Amino acid sequence: MKLNKLKYFILLGIGILLLTGSIIYFRYESYKEDILLKTENTLIESSQNYSLFMKNIIDPLKALVENTGNLVVESHPNSPDKVKLIFKDIINEVPLISSMYFVREEDGKMIESGKGSNSTVDLRQRPWYIDSSLSERTTIIPVYKDLCSEKPVITLSYPVRKDGDLKGVIAADILLEDFYKTFSTITCRENVVHYIVDIKGAIVLHPNKRLLGFSMLNPQKNYVDQISNEEKNRVKDHMKVWNENKENILKFHLDEISYDATRERKVYGYFLKIPETDWTIISGIDYKKVKSHNRIYLIEALGFTGIILMGLLILIYFVFTKIYDIDDLTGIYKKNKLLEVLKKQSKEGKKIILFMDIYNFSAINGNYGSEVGNIIIKELTNILRDHLDEHGLLIHSKADDFIFLFHTEDWQEALKKAEVLNEKLKGLNIEINEINININVFLGLIKLNPLEMKDLDTSILLIEDTLKQLMKTNEKSFWMFPDSHELINMKKDKDKKKEELLKAMEEDRILPFFQPIYNIKENKIEKYEVLMRIKDGDDYLSPFPYIKVAEENNVIEKLDLIVIEKALKYKCKVDSKDKIKLSINVSGRDLNDSNFLPKVVLLADEYEIKYQNLIFEITETQNIKNMDRLVHTIHAFKKLGFKFSIDDFGTGFSSMQYLKRIPADYLKIDGSFIRDLNENEKNLYLVKSIVSMAKAFEMTAIAEFVENEKILKVLKEIGIDYGQGYHIGKPKGFFV
Repeated sequence: MKLNKLKYFILLGIGILLLTGSIIYFRYESYKEDILLKTENTLIESSQNYSLFMKNIIDPLKALVENTGNLVVESHPNSPDKVKLIFKDIINEVPLISSMYFVREEDGKMIESGKGSNSTVDLRQRPWYIDSSLSERTTIIPVYKDLCSEKPVITLSYPVRKDGDLKGVIAADILLEDFYKTFSTITCRENVVHYIVDIKGAIVLHPNKRLLGFSMLNPQKNYVDQISNEEKNRVKDHMKVWNENKENILKFHLDEISYDATRERKVYGYFLKIPETDWTIISGIDYKKVKSHNRIYLIEALGFTGIILMGLLILIYFVFTKIYDIDDLTGIYKKNKLLEVLKKQSKEGKKIILFMDIYNFSAINGNYGSEVGNIIIKELTNILRDHLDEHGLLIHSKADDFIFLFHTEDWQEALKKAEVLNEKLKGLNIEINEINININVFLGLIKLNPLEMKDLDTSILLIEDTLKQLMKTNEKSFWMFPDSHELINMKKDKDKKKEELLKAMEEDRILPFFQPIYNIKENKIEKYEVLMRIKDGDDYLSPFPYIKVAEENNVIEKLDLIVIEKALKYKCKVDSKDKIKLSINVSGRDLNDSNFLPKVVLLADEYEIKYQNLIFEITETQNIKNMDRLVHTIHAFKKLGFKFSIDDFGTGFSSMQYLKRIPADYLKIDGSFIRDLNENEKNLYLVKSIVSMAKAFEMTAIAEFVENEKILKVLKEIGIDYGQGYHIGKPKGFFV
């Protein structure tokens, strides 16, 4: 009997072996063609993506240099100490910049901050200074060797003018080694290698750190001696392609070049100019490496075939145990194991569960790629295991979610362990390929009674969903619920608010309120911001919690249009001469919808409101998905007469980009800078800077949170045009 079974399994094994071998052979032939085609497609696609990515890196740096130069000349032309302080703050905030300096045209004196600069040298006769002074835009100086550090460096320089006269040149140095630390991970993709050269053929970025500064036109011997023979051959091939085609490349033509030095080596080159720079991306495929991958694939396939019979037995065990319970990426249990354990232990008492979720994990995946994301998940798994493994069951629930089921039912004991873990995870940095990635983890500790939950699967999903909403809408990163009903009640409360909102909309209880905007210079009210309120008996409820509910349930546009229509209808009734201007909030979410603004135009026409008396106040700029489309839309509506305002300016580095790109008429300074303006010198300094920038971009400044006469007086002194706040007037249901 045993021999018959053995014979059966041998025949089955031979049959599987032959079948698998045939599949592998045909698959291998197909693989060779597919991998080559895929790699060539990857070359062009990734080169173009890389070009756009680098443009999006360089543009903000250019804008930063330009705005800083304008700020220096406008606000502190004779204050070297303040200028140095500005430079120092920028260097601290932007790690790429190693030093920053401003060379005055009148005397050649240099104001500098950072490492490796020499303030005793008159730089006005340097070629880079002369070239920059003749330009109208930020110039990227080709790679050169820093005199102090002897390291290759690039410089962004910008001619600063006032009233048409050159006041000097501001420059920011970027060491190539710092550039490499930040962006080296994106220079290689599968069998494709990307690197960047400047107009003189010097390498700005390369997968090999030792080649930074290497000249493709006149290679330095000390560079060549450092690299391996194989790399020398590849570099020589790319140099040959470069030198034979440099005229076309330097004219910024797209070009695809195939160069076959020998039968053993073939280089496929793709050259792409980075827009608005003198840099060229060189992308290449190493066909030898592709062949090597093919051989590895075949060896692995044959090896797999050789152990297929043993693997088949292991697979049976793996399918019924590991696949069902164990997560491939982390090696810990999946969520189904948690549900299985909870159901088995449902009669043993209340269970304590810790839910963990990584903030903005999708953004990390998008910026660094899924491979880096997987490494982060593995590293976090190891940290959680070190702190929790002996105290319970660790579960990898979803991509960035973890769940931990404590063995103990003692709430205080579990709370103490969760608090220790929370402290450990605060400001967690994980280093991957010389890049430090900051990880923030949300924690929710819950005590639940499985007996009280009719549907355990649904209840866990409900708890996870509610915690997700808490994570998105609150800054607090650690929540605790000694009773799971408290959390479930939060969900019920949100559902209740949804019902209340829909009922208020149905019963026509959504009303516009108007807060005056005061012309400080002319001492009069001439604008009102339209705000939403919900009538509840004799009370008027704040819209804040309901707006979040409206966004989550996709009724925010309808809600906004209700408020806008009622505001315009009221204005038509009481402002017959149409003199008062209304400022209407439009969110990034609204602007993503191409139909929203046209609907407002139709309402303005219906109530005969002049377009120039309506201001679209752009809020939640972080939700704008397509900046180019937004700019085009604003230009189109401004031609009709509408005005635009940027709300909450100053809260984030991205504000600088909004200021540069969005052609707004007004700039509303965030209230956090205004409320203590007469007491906080730093805020006063920042507000003055913002006002200067607003004037430079021909925008009118509006200050929020004007809470007292002292603040209003300071605003008038520093030249702010408009103010808004409770000292001027609270929101009311009327404006006349």
